[in-house]
Amino acid sequence: MLLMKMYTRFRGVVRFRPHDTTTEHGRSHERYRRMVLTSASAFGSRAIGLLASLISVPLTFRYLGAERYGLWMVLTSIISIMGFADLGIGNGVVNSVSEAYGKGDRDLAKEYVTSASVLLLCIAAVLALAGLVAYPFIPWLRVFNVKSETVATEGAKAFLVLYFWFVANIPLGVVTRAQAGLQQAYWSQVIGAGGNILSLLALVFVIATHANLAVLVFASTFGSIIAILTNGWLLFREHPWLLPTWHSFRAQSANKIFKLGLMFFVLQSAVAVGFTSDNVVITQILGAAAVAVYAVPQKLFGVVSMLVSLGISPIWPAYGEALARGDVTWVRRAFWSSLRAIVLLAVPVCAILVFAGPWILRVTMGKSLHVPMSVLVVLGIWGVVSTASMPVSLLLNGVGAMKAQAIIAVVASSSNLALSIFLTRRLGVIGVCLGSSITQVLIVFPAYFFILRNLFIDLAGANTEKSSESNIPRHLIG
Repeated sequence: MLLMKMYTRFRGVVRFRPHDTTTEHGRSHERYRRMVLTSASAFGSRAIGLLASLISVPLTFRYLGAERYGLWMVLTSIISIMGFADLGIGNGVVNSVSEAYGKGDRDLAKEYVTSASVLLLCIAAVLALAGLVAYPFIPWLRVFNVKSETVATEGAKAFLVLYFWFVANIPLGVVTRAQAGLQQAYWSQVIGAGGNILSLLALVFVIATHANLAVLVFASTFGSIIAILTNGWLLFREHPWLLPTWHSFRAQSANKIFKLGLMFFVLQSAVAVGFTSDNVVITQILGAAAVAVYAVPQKLFGVVSMLVSLGISPIWPAYGEALARGDVTWVRRAFWSSLRAIVLLAVPVCAILVFAGPWILRVTMGKSLHVPMSVLVVLGIWGVVSTASMPVSLLLNGVGAMKAQAIIAVVASSSNLALSIFLTRRLGVIGVCLGSSITQVLIVFPAYFFILRNLFIDLAGANTEKSSESNIPRHLIG
Protein backbone atom coordinates (compact mmCIF):
# COMPACT_ATOMS: atom_id res chain seq x y z
CA MET A 1 0.00 0.00 0.00
CA LEU A 2 2.81 2.43 0.92
CA LEU A 3 4.70 1.63 -2.26
CA MET A 4 1.54 2.25 -4.30
CA LYS A 5 1.07 5.63 -2.61
CA MET A 6 4.68 6.53 -3.37
CA TYR A 7 4.24 5.46 -6.99
CA THR A 8 1.11 7.60 -7.33
CA ARG A 9 2.92 10.57 -5.78
CA PHE A 10 6.01 10.25 -7.97
CA ARG A 11 3.96 9.75 -11.13
CA GLY A 12 2.73 13.32 -10.83
CA VAL A 13 6.15 14.61 -9.80
CA VAL A 14 8.59 13.13 -12.30
CA ARG A 15 9.02 15.17 -15.45
CA PHE A 16 11.89 16.88 -17.26
CA ARG A 17 10.44 20.37 -16.78
CA PRO A 18 11.18 21.84 -13.30
CA HIS A 19 8.32 22.57 -10.91
CA ASP A 20 7.45 26.00 -9.59
CA THR A 21 9.60 26.49 -6.48
CA THR A 22 7.91 29.66 -5.25
CA THR A 23 5.48 27.56 -3.18
CA GLU A 24 6.15 24.88 -0.56
CA HIS A 25 4.14 22.36 -2.61
CA GLY A 26 6.20 23.12 -5.72
CA ARG A 27 9.49 22.89 -3.84
CA SER A 28 8.47 19.49 -2.47
CA HIS A 29 7.68 18.23 -5.98
CA GLU A 30 10.95 19.65 -7.32
CA ARG A 31 12.99 17.85 -4.64
CA TYR A 32 11.33 14.55 -5.47
CA ARG A 33 11.78 15.18 -9.19
CA ARG A 34 15.51 15.75 -8.81
CA MET A 35 15.85 12.77 -6.48
CA VAL A 36 14.17 10.44 -8.98
CA LEU A 37 16.24 11.78 -11.88
CA THR A 38 19.44 11.34 -9.87
CA SER A 39 18.52 7.80 -8.75
CA ALA A 40 17.51 6.73 -12.26
CA SER A 41 20.71 8.13 -13.76
CA ALA A 42 22.76 6.47 -11.00
CA PHE A 43 21.25 3.08 -11.79
CA GLY A 44 21.87 3.61 -15.50
CA SER A 45 25.43 4.79 -14.91
CA ARG A 46 26.19 1.82 -12.66
CA ALA A 47 24.77 -0.58 -15.26
CA ILE A 48 26.94 0.93 -18.00
CA GLY A 49 29.96 0.82 -15.68
CA LEU A 50 29.38 -2.88 -14.95
CA LEU A 51 28.94 -3.62 -18.64
CA ALA A 52 32.16 -1.76 -19.47
CA SER A 53 33.92 -3.72 -16.72
CA LEU A 54 32.63 -7.05 -18.08
CA ILE A 55 34.14 -6.15 -21.45
CA SER A 56 37.38 -4.53 -20.27
CA VAL A 57 38.44 -7.08 -17.63
CA PRO A 58 38.87 -10.11 -19.92
CA LEU A 59 40.22 -7.85 -22.66
CA THR A 60 42.98 -6.34 -20.50
CA PHE A 61 43.71 -9.63 -18.71
CA ARG A 62 44.41 -11.42 -21.99
CA TYR A 63 46.53 -8.51 -23.22
CA LEU A 64 48.59 -7.93 -20.07
CA GLY A 65 48.87 -11.47 -18.75
CA ALA A 66 48.41 -12.56 -15.15
CA GLU A 67 51.46 -10.78 -13.69
CA ARG A 68 50.96 -7.34 -15.23
CA TYR A 69 47.20 -7.47 -14.70
CA GLY A 70 47.88 -8.30 -11.06
CA LEU A 71 50.11 -5.22 -10.89
CA TRP A 72 47.24 -3.11 -12.16
CA MET A 73 44.91 -4.50 -9.48
CA VAL A 74 47.50 -3.79 -6.78
CA LEU A 75 47.80 -0.19 -8.00
CA THR A 76 44.02 0.20 -7.96
CA SER A 77 43.87 -1.16 -4.40
CA ILE A 78 46.55 1.27 -3.21
CA ILE A 79 44.64 4.21 -4.70
CA SER A 80 41.38 2.95 -3.17
CA ILE A 81 42.97 2.93 0.28
CA MET A 82 43.81 6.61 -0.24
CA GLY A 83 40.18 7.43 -1.02
CA PHE A 84 39.78 9.58 2.11
CA ALA A 85 42.66 11.88 1.14
CA ASP A 86 40.35 14.87 0.70
CA LEU A 87 39.72 14.70 4.47
CA GLY A 88 35.98 14.63 3.91
CA ILE A 89 35.98 18.15 2.45
CA GLY A 90 34.08 16.96 -0.63
CA ASN A 91 31.16 15.86 1.55
CA GLY A 92 31.37 19.18 3.38
CA VAL A 93 30.84 20.93 0.04
CA VAL A 94 27.59 19.00 -0.51
CA ASN A 95 26.18 20.21 2.81
CA SER A 96 27.41 23.78 2.46
CA VAL A 97 26.19 24.29 -1.11
CA SER A 98 22.78 22.74 -0.34
CA GLU A 99 22.44 25.16 2.60
CA ALA A 100 23.34 28.18 0.46
CA TYR A 101 21.05 26.96 -2.32
CA GLY A 102 18.16 26.65 0.13
CA LYS A 103 18.77 30.21 1.34
CA GLY A 104 18.96 31.46 -2.25
CA ASP A 105 22.33 33.04 -1.41
CA ARG A 106 24.52 32.88 -4.52
CA ASP A 107 27.40 34.79 -2.95
CA LEU A 108 27.52 32.32 -0.05
CA ALA A 109 27.48 29.36 -2.44
CA LYS A 110 30.38 30.89 -4.37
CA GLU A 111 32.27 31.45 -1.13
CA TYR A 112 31.86 27.80 -0.20
CA VAL A 113 32.90 26.48 -3.62
CA THR A 114 35.90 28.85 -3.79
CA SER A 115 37.04 28.14 -0.22
CA ALA A 116 36.69 24.38 -0.70
CA SER A 117 38.60 24.57 -3.99
CA VAL A 118 41.50 26.33 -2.25
CA LEU A 119 41.57 23.71 0.51
CA LEU A 120 41.49 20.84 -1.99
CA LEU A 121 44.18 22.46 -4.15
CA CYS A 122 46.42 22.68 -1.07
CA ILE A 123 45.83 18.99 -0.27
CA ALA A 124 46.53 18.04 -3.90
CA ALA A 125 49.74 20.10 -3.95
CA VAL A 126 51.01 18.44 -0.76
CA LEU A 127 50.21 14.97 -2.11
CA ALA A 128 51.83 15.73 -5.47
CA LEU A 129 55.00 16.98 -3.80
CA ALA A 130 55.07 13.99 -1.43
CA GLY A 131 54.65 11.62 -4.38
CA LEU A 132 57.48 13.20 -6.36
CA VAL A 133 59.84 13.11 -3.36
CA ALA A 134 59.00 9.53 -2.34
CA TYR A 135 58.81 7.98 -5.81
CA PRO A 136 62.57 7.37 -6.34
CA PHE A 137 62.95 5.74 -2.91
CA ILE A 138 60.07 3.25 -3.09
CA PRO A 139 61.30 -0.38 -3.39
CA TRP A 140 59.03 -1.34 -6.27
CA LEU A 141 60.34 -4.91 -6.53
CA ARG A 142 59.27 -5.51 -2.94
CA VAL A 143 56.00 -3.59 -3.24
CA PHE A 144 54.87 -5.60 -6.26
CA ASN A 145 56.58 -8.81 -5.13
CA VAL A 146 57.99 -9.53 -8.62
CA LYS A 147 61.40 -10.76 -9.70
CA SER A 148 61.78 -8.82 -12.92
CA GLU A 149 63.22 -5.30 -12.71
CA THR A 150 61.55 -4.51 -16.04
CA VAL A 151 58.09 -5.46 -14.74
CA ALA A 152 58.66 -3.48 -11.54
CA THR A 153 59.70 -0.39 -13.50
CA GLU A 154 56.67 -0.70 -15.74
CA GLY A 155 54.46 -0.99 -12.67
CA ALA A 156 56.12 2.04 -11.08
CA LYS A 157 55.45 4.19 -14.15
CA ALA A 158 51.83 3.00 -14.19
CA PHE A 159 51.51 3.93 -10.52
CA LEU A 160 52.83 7.42 -11.27
CA VAL A 161 50.11 7.89 -13.91
CA LEU A 162 47.37 6.58 -11.63
CA TYR A 163 48.62 8.57 -8.64
CA PHE A 164 48.62 11.91 -10.41
CA TRP A 165 45.19 11.16 -11.90
CA PHE A 166 44.04 10.61 -8.32
CA VAL A 167 45.69 13.82 -7.10
CA ALA A 168 44.17 15.86 -9.95
CA ASN A 169 40.71 14.51 -9.11
CA ILE A 170 40.87 15.89 -5.55
CA PRO A 171 40.32 19.57 -6.49
CA LEU A 172 38.29 18.68 -9.59
CA GLY A 173 35.93 16.71 -7.37
CA VAL A 174 34.43 19.97 -6.11
CA VAL A 175 32.47 20.08 -9.39
CA THR A 176 30.47 16.89 -8.78
CA ARG A 177 30.06 17.76 -5.09
CA ALA A 178 28.63 21.15 -5.98
CA GLN A 179 26.28 19.48 -8.44
CA ALA A 180 25.13 17.15 -5.67
CA GLY A 181 24.57 20.11 -3.34
CA LEU A 182 22.39 21.73 -6.01
CA GLN A 183 20.51 18.42 -6.34
CA GLN A 184 21.73 18.07 -9.93
CA ALA A 185 23.89 14.98 -9.50
CA TYR A 186 22.03 13.37 -12.39
CA TRP A 187 24.27 15.32 -14.76
CA SER A 188 27.44 13.88 -13.24
CA GLN A 189 25.92 10.38 -13.41
CA VAL A 190 24.92 10.66 -17.07
CA ILE A 191 28.20 12.26 -18.14
CA GLY A 192 30.14 9.77 -15.98
CA ALA A 193 28.47 6.92 -17.88
CA GLY A 194 29.68 8.52 -21.09
CA GLY A 195 33.15 8.69 -19.56
CA ASN A 196 33.06 4.93 -18.90
CA ILE A 197 32.27 4.28 -22.54
CA LEU A 198 35.06 6.65 -23.62
CA SER A 199 37.56 4.86 -21.35
CA LEU A 200 36.54 1.51 -22.82
CA LEU A 201 37.11 2.80 -26.35
CA ALA A 202 40.48 4.23 -25.29
CA LEU A 203 41.46 0.84 -23.81
CA VAL A 204 40.56 -0.92 -27.04
CA PHE A 205 42.65 1.60 -28.99
CA VAL A 206 45.80 1.31 -26.86
CA ILE A 207 45.56 -2.48 -26.83
CA ALA A 208 45.34 -2.40 -30.62
CA THR A 209 48.49 -0.25 -30.71
CA HIS A 210 50.30 -2.60 -28.27
CA ALA A 211 50.95 0.10 -25.67
CA ASN A 212 52.58 -0.57 -22.30
CA LEU A 213 50.90 -0.75 -18.88
CA ALA A 214 51.34 2.97 -18.09
CA VAL A 215 49.55 4.00 -21.28
CA LEU A 216 46.85 1.42 -20.58
CA VAL A 217 46.30 2.91 -17.12
CA PHE A 218 46.07 6.40 -18.64
CA ALA A 219 43.49 5.13 -21.13
CA SER A 220 41.41 3.70 -18.27
CA THR A 221 41.34 7.13 -16.57
CA PHE A 222 40.93 9.18 -19.75
CA GLY A 223 37.14 8.96 -19.82
CA SER A 224 36.73 10.08 -16.21
CA ILE A 225 38.96 13.12 -16.82
CA ILE A 226 36.91 14.17 -19.84
CA ALA A 227 33.70 13.53 -17.88
CA ILE A 228 34.62 15.74 -14.93
CA LEU A 229 35.85 18.54 -17.22
CA THR A 230 32.57 18.32 -19.13
CA ASN A 231 30.67 18.44 -15.84
CA GLY A 232 32.62 21.53 -14.85
CA TRP A 233 31.80 23.26 -18.12
CA LEU A 234 28.11 22.35 -17.72
CA LEU A 235 27.96 23.45 -14.07
CA PHE A 236 29.57 26.84 -14.59
CA ARG A 237 27.71 27.50 -17.82
CA GLU A 238 24.36 27.00 -16.07
CA HIS A 239 25.53 28.65 -12.82
CA PRO A 240 28.24 31.18 -13.83
CA TRP A 241 27.89 32.88 -10.44
CA LEU A 242 29.32 29.71 -8.87
CA LEU A 243 32.70 29.91 -10.69
CA PRO A 244 35.50 30.23 -8.06
CA THR A 245 37.39 33.51 -7.89
CA TRP A 246 40.24 34.48 -5.55
CA HIS A 247 38.37 37.39 -4.00
CA SER A 248 35.51 35.02 -3.01
CA PHE A 249 37.72 33.03 -0.65
CA ARG A 250 36.70 33.42 2.99
CA ALA A 251 38.67 31.96 5.87
CA GLN A 252 35.46 31.54 7.85
CA SER A 253 33.84 29.48 5.09
CA ALA A 254 37.01 27.44 4.62
CA ASN A 255 37.15 26.77 8.36
CA LYS A 256 33.50 25.66 8.42
CA ILE A 257 33.94 23.27 5.50
CA PHE A 258 37.22 21.93 6.90
CA LYS A 259 35.70 21.16 10.31
CA LEU A 260 32.63 19.58 8.74
CA GLY A 261 34.86 17.57 6.41
CA LEU A 262 36.95 16.28 9.30
CA MET A 263 33.80 14.94 10.94
CA PHE A 264 32.96 13.13 7.70
CA PHE A 265 36.54 11.84 7.57
CA VAL A 266 36.38 10.45 11.12
CA LEU A 267 32.99 8.89 10.37
CA GLN A 268 34.12 7.24 7.14
CA SER A 269 37.40 6.03 8.62
CA ALA A 270 35.69 4.51 11.65
CA VAL A 271 33.13 2.71 9.50
CA ALA A 272 35.86 1.47 7.14
CA VAL A 273 37.90 0.05 10.02
CA GLY A 274 35.06 -1.44 12.04
CA PHE A 275 32.61 -2.63 9.43
CA THR A 276 34.80 -3.61 6.45
CA SER A 277 37.40 -5.64 8.31
CA ASP A 278 35.41 -8.90 8.32
CA ASN A 279 37.61 -10.71 5.80
CA VAL A 280 40.76 -9.72 7.71
CA VAL A 281 39.29 -11.07 10.98
CA ILE A 282 38.32 -14.36 9.33
CA THR A 283 41.75 -14.71 7.72
CA GLN A 284 43.62 -14.16 10.98
CA ILE A 285 41.42 -16.47 13.08
CA LEU A 286 40.16 -19.17 10.70
CA GLY A 287 42.61 -18.95 7.80
CA ALA A 288 42.36 -17.60 4.25
CA ALA A 289 40.44 -20.63 3.00
CA ALA A 290 37.45 -19.72 5.19
CA VAL A 291 37.11 -16.24 3.70
CA ALA A 292 35.30 -17.43 0.57
CA VAL A 293 32.52 -19.04 2.65
CA TYR A 294 31.65 -15.57 3.93
CA ALA A 295 32.86 -13.19 1.21
CA VAL A 296 31.03 -14.80 -1.73
CA PRO A 297 27.50 -14.79 -0.24
CA GLN A 298 28.22 -11.38 1.29
CA LYS A 299 28.49 -9.96 -2.23
CA LEU A 300 25.05 -11.37 -2.92
CA PHE A 301 23.49 -9.45 -0.03
CA GLY A 302 25.72 -6.46 -0.73
CA VAL A 303 23.73 -5.90 -3.91
CA VAL A 304 20.72 -4.98 -1.75
CA SER A 305 22.66 -2.30 0.12
CA MET A 306 24.17 -0.99 -3.13
CA LEU A 307 20.76 -0.66 -4.83
CA VAL A 308 19.19 0.99 -1.78
CA SER A 309 22.12 3.40 -1.52
CA LEU A 310 21.82 4.37 -5.19
CA GLY A 311 18.09 4.90 -4.81
CA ILE A 312 18.03 6.93 -1.61
CA SER A 313 21.32 8.89 -1.51
CA PRO A 314 19.93 11.88 -3.48
CA ILE A 315 17.74 12.76 -0.48
CA TRP A 316 20.85 13.91 1.45
CA PRO A 317 21.28 17.39 -0.13
CA ALA A 318 17.49 17.76 -0.34
CA TYR A 319 17.33 17.72 3.48
CA GLY A 320 19.87 20.52 3.76
CA GLU A 321 18.11 22.67 1.17
CA ALA A 322 14.67 22.07 2.75
CA LEU A 323 15.88 23.03 6.23
CA ALA A 324 17.52 26.17 4.89
CA ARG A 325 14.16 27.17 3.43
CA GLY A 326 12.33 26.27 6.66
CA ASP A 327 10.38 23.39 5.04
CA VAL A 328 10.56 21.33 8.23
CA THR A 329 7.35 19.42 7.52
CA TRP A 330 8.79 18.10 4.26
CA VAL A 331 11.95 16.87 6.04
CA ARG A 332 9.94 14.93 8.61
CA ARG A 333 7.55 13.46 6.04
CA ALA A 334 10.32 12.51 3.59
CA PHE A 335 12.36 10.82 6.32
CA TRP A 336 9.59 8.61 7.66
CA SER A 337 8.42 7.72 4.15
CA SER A 338 11.93 6.70 3.09
CA LEU A 339 12.49 4.66 6.26
CA ARG A 340 9.22 2.74 5.88
CA ALA A 341 9.77 2.12 2.18
CA ILE A 342 13.30 0.79 2.68
CA VAL A 343 12.33 -1.57 5.51
CA LEU A 344 9.34 -2.87 3.52
CA LEU A 345 11.68 -3.48 0.58
CA ALA A 346 14.70 -4.89 2.43
CA VAL A 347 12.86 -7.47 4.55
CA PRO A 348 11.26 -9.50 1.72
CA VAL A 349 14.26 -9.14 -0.62
CA CYS A 350 16.72 -10.36 2.03
CA ALA A 351 14.34 -13.19 2.99
CA ILE A 352 14.18 -14.29 -0.66
CA LEU A 353 17.97 -14.22 -0.91
CA VAL A 354 18.29 -16.33 2.25
CA PHE A 355 16.05 -19.09 0.89
CA ALA A 356 17.20 -18.82 -2.73
CA GLY A 357 20.85 -18.35 -1.75
CA PRO A 358 21.87 -22.05 -1.90
CA TRP A 359 20.44 -22.38 -5.41
CA ILE A 360 22.01 -19.10 -6.62
CA LEU A 361 25.42 -20.06 -5.23
CA ARG A 362 25.19 -23.57 -6.68
CA VAL A 363 24.40 -22.18 -10.15
CA THR A 364 27.09 -19.48 -10.06
CA MET A 365 29.85 -21.22 -8.08
CA GLY A 366 29.15 -24.91 -8.70
CA LYS A 367 29.81 -27.49 -6.00
CA SER A 368 33.23 -26.10 -5.13
CA LEU A 369 31.81 -23.81 -2.44
CA HIS A 370 29.54 -24.94 0.39
CA VAL A 371 27.90 -22.12 2.35
CA PRO A 372 25.96 -23.16 5.50
CA MET A 373 22.40 -21.86 5.80
CA SER A 374 23.38 -20.20 9.09
CA VAL A 375 25.72 -17.87 7.18
CA LEU A 376 22.93 -16.87 4.78
CA VAL A 377 20.48 -16.25 7.66
CA VAL A 378 22.94 -14.02 9.52
CA LEU A 379 23.80 -12.12 6.33
CA GLY A 380 20.07 -11.66 5.69
CA ILE A 381 19.64 -10.12 9.14
CA TRP A 382 22.60 -7.83 8.54
CA GLY A 383 21.15 -6.84 5.16
CA VAL A 384 17.97 -5.58 6.82
CA VAL A 385 19.79 -3.92 9.72
CA SER A 386 22.34 -2.10 7.57
CA THR A 387 19.83 -0.81 5.03
CA ALA A 388 17.47 0.36 7.79
CA SER A 389 20.22 2.63 9.15
CA MET A 390 20.78 4.37 5.79
CA PRO A 391 17.82 6.82 5.96
CA VAL A 392 18.91 7.93 9.43
CA SER A 393 22.50 8.51 8.32
CA LEU A 394 21.38 10.49 5.29
CA LEU A 395 19.10 12.68 7.40
CA LEU A 396 21.89 13.39 9.89
CA ASN A 397 24.27 14.09 6.99
CA GLY A 398 21.76 16.49 5.49
CA VAL A 399 21.25 18.49 8.69
CA GLY A 400 24.99 18.53 9.40
CA ALA A 401 24.81 16.47 12.60
CA MET A 402 28.25 15.00 12.00
CA LYS A 403 29.72 15.27 15.50
CA ALA A 404 27.15 12.86 16.92
CA GLN A 405 27.58 10.45 14.01
CA ALA A 406 31.37 10.50 14.33
CA ILE A 407 31.20 9.67 18.05
CA ILE A 408 28.71 6.86 17.44
CA ALA A 409 30.84 5.47 14.59
CA VAL A 410 34.04 5.38 16.65
CA VAL A 411 32.34 3.65 19.58
CA ALA A 412 30.38 1.24 17.38
CA SER A 413 33.33 0.36 15.14
CA SER A 414 35.61 -0.40 18.10
CA SER A 415 32.90 -2.51 19.74
CA ASN A 416 32.11 -4.27 16.49
CA LEU A 417 35.73 -5.22 15.85
CA ALA A 418 36.19 -6.60 19.37
CA LEU A 419 32.86 -8.45 19.31
CA SER A 420 33.51 -9.88 15.84
CA ILE A 421 36.87 -11.28 16.94
CA PHE A 422 35.30 -12.78 20.10
CA LEU A 423 32.35 -14.36 18.27
CA THR A 424 34.43 -15.64 15.33
CA ARG A 425 36.67 -17.55 17.72
CA ARG A 426 33.61 -19.25 19.24
CA LEU A 427 31.08 -19.50 16.41
CA GLY A 428 33.19 -19.49 13.27
CA VAL A 429 32.47 -17.52 10.10
CA ILE A 430 29.07 -16.20 11.23
CA GLY A 431 30.75 -14.42 14.15
CA VAL A 432 31.88 -11.40 12.11
CA CYS A 433 28.40 -10.70 10.78
CA LEU A 434 26.75 -11.33 14.14
CA GLY A 435 29.17 -8.84 15.68
CA SER A 436 28.13 -6.17 13.17
CA SER A 437 24.40 -6.82 13.64
CA ILE A 438 24.56 -6.87 17.45
CA THR A 439 26.60 -3.68 17.52
CA GLN A 440 24.15 -1.96 15.21
CA VAL A 441 21.09 -3.03 17.23
CA LEU A 442 22.50 -2.44 20.73
CA ILE A 443 24.63 0.67 20.16
CA VAL A 444 23.83 2.45 16.90
CA PHE A 445 20.03 2.16 16.84
CA PRO A 446 19.47 3.37 20.46
CA ALA A 447 21.83 6.30 19.83
CA TYR A 448 20.02 7.14 16.59
CA PHE A 449 16.67 7.01 18.41
CA PHE A 450 17.89 9.49 21.01
CA ILE A 451 19.32 11.86 18.38
CA LEU A 452 16.23 11.70 16.16
CA ARG A 453 13.96 12.33 19.14
CA ASN A 454 15.88 15.46 20.10
CA LEU A 455 16.18 16.57 16.48
CA PHE A 456 12.46 16.35 15.73
CA ILE A 457 11.51 17.97 19.03
CA ASP A 458 13.84 20.84 18.18
CA LEU A 459 12.51 21.11 14.63
CA ALA A 460 8.91 21.05 15.81
CA GLY A 461 9.50 24.03 18.07
CA ALA A 462 11.75 25.96 15.71
CA ASN A 463 10.76 29.12 13.91
CA THR A 464 10.72 28.02 10.25
CA GLU A 465 11.82 31.49 9.20
CA LYS A 466 15.21 31.01 10.84
CA SER A 467 18.29 29.55 9.21
CA SER A 468 18.84 25.81 8.97
CA GLU A 469 21.53 25.85 11.67
CA SER A 470 19.07 27.23 14.21
CA ASN A 471 16.80 24.28 13.50
CA ILE A 472 19.43 21.77 14.59
CA PRO A 473 20.44 20.96 18.17
CA ARG A 474 23.79 22.71 18.70
CA HIS A 475 25.40 19.71 20.42
CA LEU A 476 24.84 17.60 17.27
CA ILE A 477 26.59 19.88 14.79
CA GLY A 478 30.17 19.05 13.85
